[in-house]
Amino acid sequence: MALLVAAYAVCLPAAWLRSELRDAEPATATFHGGACVLGRCSVTFPLAGEEVTAALPLGTRARGHAEGDTVEVRHAPGDPRRVALAEDTGRGTVAALLAVPGAATVLTLPGAVAYLRERRSRGPAQPA
Repeated sequence: MALLVAAYAVCLPAAWLRSELRDAEPATATFHGGACVLGRCSVTFPLAGEEVTAALPLGTRARGHAEGDTVEVRHAPGDPRRVALAEDTGRGTVAALLAVPGAATVLTLPGAVAYLRERRSRGPAQPA
């Protein structure tokens, strides 16, 4: 059950962010590597004469990008630290992120139903 909650807690906000940034401000950025799927990579890009460094969201697929590569990003106009790789804002990525908790629910549901049926069939506990 905890795994199911974690899937929703991670994937839904990640999908929402990518949907919000789909038509946001584009920028050319420098990629800084790390474990992107775990949210440990970032980009640096110029904005209004300053260098902005922003962490890429959890679940980012680096797709072969290496430290120092030039990448296209999309950032929120009012908050340039909310950023995603432009190639990660497509409908396919959002659908994949939403499929994870959906699949987790489908896989968990039969076990939960069986558990509840078992519990009901036993009836209330009798005092000893």
